[in-house]
Amino acid sequence: MGIENFRQLAGYNHWANLRLYGAALEMPEEQYRRPTGVFFGSLHGTLNHLLLTDRIWLKRLTGEGEHPDRLNIILYDDRHQLLRARIAEDSRLNNVIKGYGDADLAKTISYQ
Repeated sequence: MGIENFRQLAGYNHWANLRLYGAALEMPEEQYRRPTGVFFGSLHGTLNHLLLTDRIWLKRLTGEGEHPDRLNIILYDDRHQLLRARIAEDSRLNNVIKGYGDADLAKTISYQ
């Protein structure tokens, strides 16, 4: 798999997130926050967790950015703020991938 594949996947990730958040923003508040039996409680909890894990991995890859200290933290209680943060994180991910070349894919990454 070459770097172009990763660039395509990063672009797809952004597109998919916009579609997912578009559907989430249309949901009634009660349905959006309803406990569903999933590990992070509700759709809101799950979307928060996905943003959180992307931040963790980008911090590991770049050494920059926020690194939450708990996996179940709610970063943003407001779903519109969560969307804005998601868009910013997707942009950050795309910029990181754009900066990589094929040789970077062969490098070992260490983190603590």
